[in-house]
Amino acid sequence: MNPVQDFEPLVWPFIVLLWLVVSMYSRAALHRRWRARSEPAQRRPPVRAGAPAQPKSLRLRWGEARQRYAKVAQEYGGYESDPLQVLRLPALADPAVPSTSRFIDAFHEAMALHTEEFPPEAMARKFVEATATAEKAWAAAREAAEKLRSSRFTADERALIAQGIKLLELAQGGATPAEQEAALAAARGVLAKLERSAGTRIDWRVPRPARQAIDGGTPGLPRA
Repeated sequence: MNPVQDFEPLVWPFIVLLWLVVSMYSRAALHRRWRARSEPAQRRPPVRAGAPAQPKSLRLRWGEARQRYAKVAQEYGGYESDPLQVLRLPALADPAVPSTSRFIDAFHEAMALHTEEFPPEAMARKFVEATATAEKAWAAAREAAEKLRSSRFTADERALIAQGIKLLELAQGGATPAEQEAALAAARGVLAKLERSAGTRIDWRVPRPARQAIDGGTPGLPRA
């Protein structure tokens, strides 16, 4: 009798048992791997789209526009009151220059809508828009004036502009009051001559505040 045949009834149950153990282990391993992959995704907080930025209120935009308007008004007023700036950038005092003309129109529109207290909403919106337009127009006018300088004037007029600048600088920093007053008086004559010459062609004039500064004196200029 073959000895192996005696153990054959015991071998098959053992093989079946081993197959069951291996199968259960494999299932357990697969289950753990699946949980390891799925649980982090379940625990991860849901992604939320950022809330859109709330638009500024009209009152806030109006208040910011008032600040920008005041800045432009201060810069423009400073230019018109300073004869030295007028001579260095004469195109800003020439309404025939397109960029200057656009700024003047835009600034006047913003000025007409400017109020100290918050106005009706329709007017507030118009002021915000007008101020933005005036602000851009002012920057463009200054840029154009920097490029043009005195190119719209004749050679003789450019010589008068250069002479006027030197006299006004001397009036501000002269060694003695007498020297300053003499330079200021000469500057008045030069500007008057420049206005007569340029006015026949381009209708250029020294702005009234700058003229008053020369006639009445400023902190930097001696009083007449």
